[in-house]
Amino acid sequence: MRRALGLVVLLLAVVPACAQGATVTLAKVGDFTAPVYVAAPPGDTSRVFVVQRGGSIALVKDGAVSTFADISSRVLAGDERGLLSMAFAPDYATNGLFYVYYTARSPAGEITIQELRRDPANPDRADASYARTLLTIPHDQQSNHNGGQLQIGRDGFLYAGTGDGGSSGDPSGNAQDTTPAPPSVVGGVNHDYRLGKILRIDRATGGFTIFSYGLRNPWRFSFDLATADLVIADVGQDRYEEVNFAPAPGNNAGANYGWNRYEGLHTYPGGAPAASAPGTVLPVIEYPHGPACSITGGYVVRDPALPELAGTYVYGDYCTGDLSGAVLPGGTPHALGLNVPGLSGFGEDACARVYAASLDGPVYRLSTTGACVPPGAAATGPDKRAPAFTLLRAARRQHALRTGFVSLRARCDEQCALRASGRISIARTRAHKAVASALRTRTARTTVVANTRTTLRLRISRATRAAVRRSLARGHRRAFVRITLRATDAATNARTRTLRVQIVR
Repeated sequence: MRRALGLVVLLLAVVPACAQGATVTLAKVGDFTAPVYVAAPPGDTSRVFVVQRGGSIALVKDGAVSTFADISSRVLAGDERGLLSMAFAPDYATNGLFYVYYTARSPAGEITIQELRRDPANPDRADASYARTLLTIPHDQQSNHNGGQLQIGRDGFLYAGTGDGGSSGDPSGNAQDTTPAPPSVVGGVNHDYRLGKILRIDRATGGFTIFSYGLRNPWRFSFDLATADLVIADVGQDRYEEVNFAPAPGNNAGANYGWNRYEGLHTYPGGAPAASAPGTVLPVIEYPHGPACSITGGYVVRDPALPELAGTYVYGDYCTGDLSGAVLPGGTPHALGLNVPGLSGFGEDACARVYAASLDGPVYRLSTTGACVPPGAAATGPDKRAPAFTLLRAARRQHALRTGFVSLRARCDEQCALRASGRISIARTRAHKAVASALRTRTARTTVVANTRTTLRLRISRATRAAVRRSLARGHRRAFVRITLRATDAATNARTRTLRVQIVR
């Protein structure tokens, strides 16, 4: 059932966020059931998805709300458990794949990361018949510290943040444990080396690596749309909350963020100033408890309609609801003068607009004008700039007769649709024109987010490969594919580039 949902601007507070005195407000998007996260597919400027802890995902489309997915029958919700986040594949527009992170009913509390997909017959519904599990981690002993964030990196991998297993002080030593071993139970807490980590997951195979460790409960982390810097908000024990910063391109791969030896910028459990901490990356922001108690991480603002907050990392605290901002890594945190009681999560849509969710039900959007301006477009007028794309790799000689395809890698500087087509020609033959016009590759298409590397494969049919082999066997010396690569952005601006690849046996 769908219901109309008008956008109501709710002025909670005002902050002069820049020298010009611009005012940032919270625009209420709607009321939901225990919302914890907000997301949108790359390039889709009409849909926003709200993750609800109980196990369903609401779709907000052009001012109306409907149910996109309901997996509540397999979700164990309550306390810190439930359906906790989602992420869309970079090429969601073509394959409909997305990912969810939840705690399972059976086995009880098990952290579960699954691949789901859009209904091929209805873009506003998920396909209830499809689910592919990528990763599970036992978590039946304690209900808290489940982690819960999913993000897609520029490398196309899925990143997941897991909590340390629960209880107090990480009694199982999960956060510092990076040695693979069978799951067990230590002191009434699940012991698993995958807990207290950010995991880098291959979406195709489910294989993973430990990207960073020493984390207590990285409930929310995010990648900066413009720089790909990684920002991790890690929930503290009982004294300090912290924000960690990992710059691109390497994002401090393999970094140890210190838990349970450090809490914020202090030793744990002693509480002395950390000073130097060999082998540990200390946070760039720390704040104490009282009345604050639990950090909720957000996003670096890249919304073209909010230039007064450009480059500011926005975050808040669950207990106070107060929103703060800082330019990372060295900027001083400052209050934004905005408050969301029960702040449970943030989110970002395809226009880079930032949302804040309250566990009490409301979801708000940080707003000045409310306009949806996709990144790369000018806020003052229509986007007339064609996407710039880089051809990262295309081997000049490829064994296409053996593999059945010609491949290339490319990257756009903004959200774009890539289309590659090829025409095959045989050199030094009287039938050159006839052969060239008759033999073609299959067209490859995909949609990619800004600055994300993607691989396109132009398939060559068996019949075409057989024709090329016969021609080469007759003494015709070389076969080539002339590839036309076209990038088109959301405003239909396009740019084309051609290249030539030799086909070898």
